[in-house]
Amino acid sequence: MVAVAARSTDDVAETAWLIGEQGGRAVAFTADVRESSQVTALVSDAQAALGPLHILVNSAGVGLRAPIYETSEDQWDAVLDTLLKGTFLCSRAVIPQMIELGGGNIINLGAPLERIATPGFAAYYAAKCGVDGLTRVMAKDLRRFGINVNAVHPGGFADTQLVRTTVPGLRDGLRSPAEIGPAAVALAAQPPRGQTGQLINAHLWQP
Repeated sequence: MVAVAARSTDDVAETAWLIGEQGGRAVAFTADVRESSQVTALVSDAQAALGPLHILVNSAGVGLRAPIYETSEDQWDAVLDTLLKGTFLCSRAVIPQMIELGGGNIINLGAPLERIATPGFAAYYAAKCGVDGLTRVMAKDLRRFGINVNAVHPGGFADTQLVRTTVPGLRDGLRSPAEIGPAAVALAAQPPRGQTGQLINAHLWQP
């Protein structure tokens, strides 16, 4: 069983339903990963529903495409707080129990930095550079506790509603979300002190 969370009740309910359609089991929560109090409550509720949390996937996203000279402070904060601060807050909230368990796996949604340095994505690029750096340093901080921290990305822009809305003209080269699955599952199943501090291209993943 997994816990899934999002700001939108409809979105998270649909995700839980889709997991059930595939034979899995999910419990849905609403939370804003930019707010530490909501993240603390989310982790507490998830632990109450599922028991000890061994795996965390940080995949919250937000869409913005605008030149830097047209990006407002509020827009900048929304992107950085969702992608980078949210990853920090959710990770920090689960780390104490993972330490007690003797290990765990944290998987961050990364990005192919060499491919997304494109006009209009300054805030997104800055946030994903931060996620990359956070992943590498967290891996070093937490390895002695048996906690592996890695980032996984689809090798380009993923074919999701968020990407289609943010970049409506982009059609060719979109990666199927299904391509991320095998790499993410493998990283989630790692034993303590496994592969850590890596940015994995899911499209090129070899088991």
